[in-house]
Amino acid sequence: MAGKKYAKSAVTDAEPKKAAAVALKCLKVTAVLAVVLVLTVVFKGNFKKNQKEDDKLEQLRAQAAGETTTEAVGADGILLKYKKAYEKNNDLVGWITVPNTSIDHPVVQAKDNEYYLRKSFYKIYDRRGTIFMDYECNPKELDKNTIIYGHNYLDSTMFSDLEKYKDLDFYKSAPVIDFNTIYKSYKWKVFAVYLINVEPQDDNGYSLYYIYPFMTEDTLEEYLQVIKERSIINTSVDVKKTDKILTLSTCTRDMDLPGHGETNARCVVLARLVRDGESPEVDTSTATLNENPKYPDIWYKANDKTNPYSDDVDSWEPIGVEQ
Repeated sequence: MAGKKYAKSAVTDAEPKKAAAVALKCLKVTAVLAVVLVLTVVFKGNFKKNQKEDDKLEQLRAQAAGETTTEAVGADGILLKYKKAYEKNNDLVGWITVPNTSIDHPVVQAKDNEYYLRKSFYKIYDRRGTIFMDYECNPKELDKNTIIYGHNYLDSTMFSDLEKYKDLDFYKSAPVIDFNTIYKSYKWKVFAVYLINVEPQDDNGYSLYYIYPFMTEDTLEEYLQVIKERSIINTSVDVKKTDKILTLSTCTRDMDLPGHGETNARCVVLARLVRDGESPEVDTSTATLNENPKYPDIWYKANDKTNPYSDDVDSWEPIGVEQ
């Protein structure tokens, strides 16, 4: 009997504990479901907002493409084909289009390089951000080096497709880029694509800094020699120190190390302005892949390769800039 009483008492004591445990589990599940529900609602809300904005941008693209007087300007000097877009956001400074890609975007410029990192063309939150020009660049006169940035989410948005230029066949299909300011239309011949890492510790204490709008002719000439060694492709496009260049910059995951997360790496595409009276056509038949381009040291580690440039001492800096 005592045993039975003990057993009965044990069961009786255990029942509240069991009930409490079940209740706690239910509470945790409910909390998780609530979070999932909130995130789902937020995601759907953001998706709808983004979709609406994408639709609006598509209308602006159609308006620009439908403008038959492509070089006509208004009293303010702005090309008529971009007038509607400028009215929507007067941070607009241009439009960039890359053949055979999804890159067909307005380009904006803010007072700093942070504002449009997570804002759409319509200035609401968007993790994809907007394509933007470096805040120090002059969109009206064009500097020696015009720099434009865009995110890369490894999909087809913003500047994700820039990485296609690492492929020779793709380069041959799109050797000329259209980047127009709101004041004038321009064509640019792609002449190089290279990878860098922003953090010096990832490249033997050196980081190639390319964000200089005000290069002198001599500085540009030196820079071109540095880039020739690093470019993944060898093109037939000649570049002179008197030319103006276009720098397109986005992130790349080519240097991510397993277990170490993302590295602060960039894929950079360079093009030079088509000269006055020059044909915009490019003969790509002689273009080749660089058999041994110079990558940051961390690239070789990420790809399990030996760095043939490990003993090279990089020291170039873009000194002597014009402002």
